[in-house]
Parts: sequence; C-alpha cells; structure tokens
Amino acid sequence: MEELNGAASFTQSAERVVAYLNEHTPLTDWSVSRVTNGEQIHVHVHHDHVLSVGDRIAWNESFCSRMSAGAAHIVPDSRLDPQYSDLSVAERVGSYAGYTIRDDDGALFGVLCGVRETPLAEGETIDEELIRLLSELLSSQLELSRGIDRERRSIAIADALAHTDALTGLLNRRGWDRVLADAQERVDAFGDPVSVAIIDLNGLKRVNDTLGHLAGDRLLTRAARALEAAATQAHRVARIGGDEFAILANGVTARAVTDHFATFAAELERAGVSAAVGAAAAAPGLATLADAVAAADREMYSRKVGEQH
Repeated sequence: MEELNGAASFTQSAERVVAYLNEHTPLTDWSVSRVTNGEQIHVHVHHDHVLSVGDRIAWNESFCSRMSAGAAHIVPDSRLDPQYSDLSVAERVGSYAGYTIRDDDGALFGVLCGVRETPLAEGETIDEELIRLLSELLSSQLELSRGIDRERRSIAIADALAHTDALTGLLNRRGWDRVLADAQERVDAFGDPVSVAIIDLNGLKRVNDTLGHLAGDRLLTRAARALEAAATQAHRVARIGGDEFAILANGVTARAVTDHFATFAAELERAGVSAAVGAAAAAPGLATLADAVAAADREMYSRKVGEQH
C-alpha cells in the first residue's frame, strides 16, 4: 500500500485547482501562494504570462493583502478600482480575483488568486462563489495534509535522528540528507521557508598535527556543543565531514539568513572556536535546498579564503 504523503496531496490539489480556474475563467494566471515573513510567494502557478513559481512581492504591496483586509474579491479593472489603483502592481495587473487559504491552525497560509494584464472586457465574469468554495476546499486539504505529514514526518525525523556522528552525537551525513529531503518536500508543497548554513572549522589539521588527535576531537566536540547551544527546535545540526558542520533552520527566509546564523557564529566564538560560516535560503521555483547548500558552501569557502589572507 502506497504511503500517504500530505505534501504531495496538497501539491496535486493546488495544481488541479489552478489549472481548472485557468481553463474556466478569463484570467490568464492562477496561483496558490504562501504568505510568510512579510512576503507573498507564488508556489503553484498556471500559466506564467504574469506570474511564475517563485515570484514574490512584499505582502503590504500586494492585491491579495488588500483583498484579505476587506477589499473586493473580484476586480474587473484594477486601474479604476479605488481600493487597488494606487498599488504599483496595478500597472501590470489589469484584473484580479482572490480568496484566502487558512493553515491548519486557522492562521493565514496564503491566497488562491488569479490575474491578467488587461481588465475584464464587457460580458466577461468570474464566479466569486466558485473561488471562495475552492479556497475553502484548499484550506481543508491543507489541514488534512499537514496532519498526515505531521505523523509521517515524526517517523522520518526519528529515523534521521537515529543516524548520528559517533564523536559529537550530532546528525551524520546520512541523517542530514534525510532532513534535507523532508524539508524540500515542504518547500515545494507549502512554500515553507527553510535556510541552511555550512560551517568549516579553522585550524583542525594544525591542532591534530601539533597537539594530537585527542585535542582535535575536543575541538570538534566543543564546536558541536556551541552549535547545539544556539539551536532551537526549529534547527537540525549535523556534522557532515571531518571539520565541517551544517545547520538546517525552519522558518528562516532569505532576508533573515545573515542575522539568524550570526547567532551560531557568535556562540562558536564564545566557545573559542574559529570557523568560517556560509548561509543561504531555499525558495520555491528559484533555489532548491541542494542549491542553498551549494551557495552556503561557496560563501563559507570565500570567507575561509579571505581569513587566510
């Protein structure tokens, strides 16, 4: 029997809804978007005349923000509508429709919305009740999907946490790969914000060569304890190589990456551990977690090289 996968189920539902609306309404682009940390990010899109997967806008500058605050759900001509015409995005969005989607805790998850570049022509209409109904169905699907994945993820994370590094007790490479795979599913399906950091210790080889491997092991365990001290339940910390560590941070967007991981760098410094840190964020349609890890690794290496000169 195939395992239930909430992320895949929500993705399938969202993509069927936007495809149906694209075919049965006069709007050219439909999206299921995520609203998080002051941004609206388009996660599931059909087609891409105006919108593409990964497009983002400041929430308070968006049509959807106005709609969620009480403005009209259907906008035949945004340039003539006083509730929307002052927004800069009205220059490229002539007509709009939208309803909010609620997360499983009742909070705002995002928006089911449609747009096109030109206003609706005479005789063109959009069934507001249909959009409302589909947004409510997506909210129900989201609640179900989150519940399914909560159970499934608890098992997957427990399995990942069983793969630990013998010296530090942190996740090892195999465990790290598993938490990355889990996080990628959430990025793709729900637009959940996830960031990573790659950390490389400075001078481990010199310590091993001059003071012995026991001293090197003490340096590694001191680094591990410092990273654990800065971590919360939103983090997964791993040792993925000899002197290399990695951190996955749930809920951290690209705008917050630098400040967020500075806490870990400061904790390492307090512990007397010299290290180079690089960090990056995943983004639906723009950067996978593998891309983020590669970008973080490049930033870490550039800092390491810079410190050596």
